[in-house]
Amino acid sequence: MVRVLLEVLLPVALVAVTGMALRRRMALDQATLNRVVIYGLSPALIFSSLVTTDLSGAGALRMLALALGVLLAMGLISWATGRLLGLRGGSLSALVLVSAFMNSGNYGLPAARFAFGQEGLSLALFYFIVQAIMGQTAGVAVGAAGNARSGASVPLEVTRRVLRMPQVYATAAALLARATGFDPTASGGAVLGLFRGVTLLGEAPLPMMLIVLGTQLGGGIAREDPWLVGLACGLRLVVSPLVAYGLGLMLGMHGMGLAVGVMLSGMPAAVHTTITAIEFEARPSLVVAVVVASSALSLVSLAVLLALLPG
Repeated sequence: MVRVLLEVLLPVALVAVTGMALRRRMALDQATLNRVVIYGLSPALIFSSLVTTDLSGAGALRMLALALGVLLAMGLISWATGRLLGLRGGSLSALVLVSAFMNSGNYGLPAARFAFGQEGLSLALFYFIVQAIMGQTAGVAVGAAGNARSGASVPLEVTRRVLRMPQVYATAAALLARATGFDPTASGGAVLGLFRGVTLLGEAPLPMMLIVLGTQLGGGIAREDPWLVGLACGLRLVVSPLVAYGLGLMLGMHGMGLAVGVMLSGMPAAVHTTITAIEFEARPSLVVAVVVASSALSLVSLAVLLALLPG
């Protein structure tokens, strides 16, 4: 466990803390930083990785199925738990958001790279793609469900958000290149030069994602019900990886594929859930508290998880 802390989580924490320090010392435009990652860097990482990654076999499909299965299972578990506890409206939506959507991008991709190398990062991208798409679709629906006034506009809002996501187009372009047999790495001239430029852009998202995560967490934590924050953290950091392990075995996953999927399922609550909660008034103070608390606690929970998982 000490090795995991020093070799995997320490580099992640160092870059994130740098983002927190920058946030405390100077006025940073978080919206601009986030847009640089989402619209400029993340699509390049997805395209360059998918074009050069070996997609043969069922590994990619199983990772996609695992990511979707964990999301649905945690959504149902958190919804049922919240209902039993008497949560309704925005409070129930907040619990489902932080339990079903994890930080598989800003935190998960760098952690996968440090823990499992380039092969692990390639597998993690498939998990991240599902979470990114579902976060802007199902996540919007969950947030809006706690606000009756927004119900009529949910389908239009979901469609609009999906069409704005560059990750969708980067994935489609990479899969089209694979399907047609086009290999930019085997080309020359301008094509090779353009692909090298995209690849260079694709090397920037991992540290930038952690910088953005640090700046977002540097805003502090709001006072909230400790028991509810603790419950949400338990669902996110403990129950979710257990669910992922069971689903992974059912899908026939093993070795690195299973380890990457379980690790990503044990990531803290996704930062983007705060945006959804604020927009739809789904108890944003609770969501922010869980994001910050689960991110801090994940340094311990992920160290234990990675120590138990096969490398």
